[in-house]
Amino acid sequence: MMRFYKLLHKLLIVLLVGLAGCTAAVPATLTPTPLPIMPTMAISPIATAALAASATPLVRASSTPLQLQVVTPTLLPTETLPATATIQMTASVATSESATATATPAEEVIGTYWLRRPIDKMDDDGRVDYVDRTYPYGGTQFGRREVHLGVEFVNQRFTPVVAAADGEVIFAGMDSTQQVGPQLNYYGNVVVVAHDFLGVEQQVFTVYAHLQDIAVEEGQHVARGDRIGRVGDTGIAIGPHLHFEVREGEDGLDYRNTRNPILWIAPYTGFGTLAGYLRAETTEASQGQTILVRSPDRSWETYTYGSDRVNPSDELGENFALSDLPAGEYEVIVSNENGSLLFRQKIIIDAGRTTWLDIDLRDASS
Repeated sequence: MMRFYKLLHKLLIVLLVGLAGCTAAVPATLTPTPLPIMPTMAISPIATAALAASATPLVRASSTPLQLQVVTPTLLPTETLPATATIQMTASVATSESATATATPAEEVIGTYWLRRPIDKMDDDGRVDYVDRTYPYGGTQFGRREVHLGVEFVNQRFTPVVAAADGEVIFAGMDSTQQVGPQLNYYGNVVVVAHDFLGVEQQVFTVYAHLQDIAVEEGQHVARGDRIGRVGDTGIAIGPHLHFEVREGEDGLDYRNTRNPILWIAPYTGFGTLAGYLRAETTEASQGQTILVRSPDRSWETYTYGSDRVNPSDELGENFALSDLPAGEYEVIVSNENGSLLFRQKIIIDAGRTTWLDIDLRDASS
């Protein structure tokens, strides 16, 4: 019996050792390394339906002046906007005629629609030839980014980029040794084209930046619609897109000479443009103001220029603009950060014209 217990004891020891050898070791606790979150280019909220596929850009082929409609605004007493005022408008929030009468526009002559769109949709309707509204000329995205010196056409890499007008290429290449933007290597592959327009006193230049590759060379003459290069993200860029600028002055390589491109690009057939000047108590208060533009079925936001680093056009002297508005009646609204109404005015956008609107907020908060 004693021998049996000794054998049993040895057998138990062997079994315990074997089980210990089969037990997996507990791994050390690892702290996961977070992956970097890459920023993405904000896509314009404008619906494709708003810019119908059949819409044809107006291309100005002569020196015939276009018309500017000047609206004299009516400043309203301060009131609080309904919560729906900052989103797409519905018929239930339309303003009564007694609150704001439709302005009778006067007309002035202006001629700035010299350019076609630098993205050609003729052989591919999926290309985007309208301006991204989230980062307009002079915009800062509420102070999160540098003031914008141009506009964006957000497209896939390798989308063809074309000349906006006839002209001569004065720069084509990387901006690694020649400064074209605020610093070297800012625009990557960039092309600058010089243009001479009848009736425009100063030299005009167009800039095509962040290109994947370049199809022209310096000294080359290009015609409207000729291939300049292809969309990319070279230089300081967030995703593939075309950064497009208009410059006016003696030096086409000086980024301080920019103008708002949407006042130069011809609108679609049946569409027009809004431009104006917003005045406030101080220059700082007038910068980066949100302006709501709404029709009975949709609404848009634009912003006054966020810095004096950008320039108004010589003809207008504007500090805000909004393009590609379908012709029709709109209501323009400015409110403060608390939602109190500072300004409201009805305007009419006519096809192929720029409507001018003065907004004076200097007495609105008193």
